[in-house]
Amino acid sequence: MRQLIAPPPFHPDVCDSGPGDWSPIASAGAMSSFCGIFAGFVFAGIIVVIGEKNPSGGDGHASRGLRLLLPCFFGLAAASYLYALATGELVCLRATTEQLFSGAILAADAVVVIVALAWLLPAYERNKHGEVPFFRGLVQFAAQFSILMLTVSSVAFNNSVLRRQASAWADAAMWVSGAALMVAVFLHWWKPLPDNAPPPPMAPDYWRDEALLNDRVSVSAWTALALSGLLAVASGIAVGIPHENWTAMSPWLVYTLGEAALLVPGVVVVTAMRALPTA
Repeated sequence: MRQLIAPPPFHPDVCDSGPGDWSPIASAGAMSSFCGIFAGFVFAGIIVVIGEKNPSGGDGHASRGLRLLLPCFFGLAAASYLYALATGELVCLRATTEQLFSGAILAADAVVVIVALAWLLPAYERNKHGEVPFFRGLVQFAAQFSILMLTVSSVAFNNSVLRRQASAWADAAMWVSGAALMVAVFLHWWKPLPDNAPPPPMAPDYWRDEALLNDRVSVSAWTALALSGLLAVASGIAVGIPHENWTAMSPWLVYTLGEAALLVPGVVVVTAMRALPTA
């Protein structure tokens, strides 16, 4: 008969003795509330867009905004739930890893929400005084700021989990990846639309956008949804790993998680920049 082996004794670690000088468990409750309120505003926007009658020729624009808002609502609700889970954590390294994933969802979806709002301006004829160019500049600023915060978060994750013993090449790789994403964000924002095929006879005024931007909006929406699902599953897997496996993390795993938490949401931000309205 097989003998049962008692698991090692469990000693709660609520981040009051390391690995860093900041507690992700203590901040998780406030972040959960913030993401929940943010998701509520997005849901209210979805209801307004669905219930509001669009002017003639504006349906395509409103549907693009709606297509981007829906995955953001799912992502922000998932981030709120994941932050709420972290409030009950008793393993500091696990809570730190969970918050890395939740923060990535929040940073990416915040940019996509602003892109969705930019599409609602032409849909409801709110672009007579340069509102869309202003929103394009706002999205550029928000995207660059989000990439910067993702980079700082990944570098801080490495040094926090490894107790400030992260390799210099790993930190340098993070900053190089962040800089590359920031350049990609700017180029996709600045690059004009490619030449379009001739429109059919009696084409509506928004034919150019219909032909070139519908696919980009769809790619951005599906990418945002995939990000939320992927990181939610990853966080769920992390929660299910026993506490004895979190006493220490190997450096290669820490570097991989930090780089992934930068690159994956970074791709979402870049696809969102490609889906911006042009005028």
